[in-house]
Amino acid sequence: MKKIAKLVLGLSLLAGSSLSAGAAFAATAPAITSSTIITTGSPYLKQLPYTNQGKIYGSVPKGTKLTVLENTNKYFVKVNYNGQTGYISTLFIKAAGGGTSTAPAPTPAPSKPGTSGSSSATWSKQADGILSFAKSLQGKVQYAYAKNDTKNLIFDCSSFTKYVFNKEGVHLPWGARAQYKLGTPVSKSELRKGDLVFFSTTATAGNKDTVNKIGHVGIYIGNNKFIHNVNPKDDVVIGDLNNTWQKNHYVASARILK
Repeated sequence: MKKIAKLVLGLSLLAGSSLSAGAAFAATAPAITSSTIITTGSPYLKQLPYTNQGKIYGSVPKGTKLTVLENTNKYFVKVNYNGQTGYISTLFIKAAGGGTSTAPAPTPAPSKPGTSGSSSATWSKQADGILSFAKSLQGKVQYAYAKNDTKNLIFDCSSFTKYVFNKEGVHLPWGARAQYKLGTPVSKSELRKGDLVFFSTTATAGNKDTVNKIGHVGIYIGNNKFIHNVNPKDDVVIGDLNNTWQKNHYVASARILK
């Protein structure tokens, strides 16, 4: 299992108008009336105040009270959470004193400074793209433990999920446990297409906590089916959560696409 220290994730939103960096963003900064805010969702804490750029440090839980360090632009404010300074979306905040911030939210930030925002897929369309690409790799990908060879299409289970998510601009870390930690846990009954499903292996099944039990990952398709890069004999196949092995080794699920 690979250990990944930093998590990188590309997030996509809806279409936006063209804005330039620097002065253009400063001119559209929101008039947030309170220096203290409360999160109304679970926004990502980002390295940079732009969509599809920079690292994702993690998510800030709903209901967290934060001090605004900077009204960076129309779309992001700068905060410090648990000792980490970064940026969170104005879509998921309100003034701590009641009411909402006056930051306009309908238009998303551009994908990167100096470029216009592009039309982005919803989570459902992203999931369709990820699953279509994953299925297209059946018979082409080879399984090899601890391999992440994008040139020759040789992957283990988590480098495979990393590869296919990246095709839709969603950047996952390498390692099933790291991918679980990045996502939002969901129950088996809440699964939807594009969610990640995690299993134990013979080597990890004896561990007590959820994270350390994880030794394998796949992508949920729907109707209890999922696709995964399973072993050197079978490579990429579609599995069924109702099958005996999957029932016995299922550990958890997590949502990446939101």
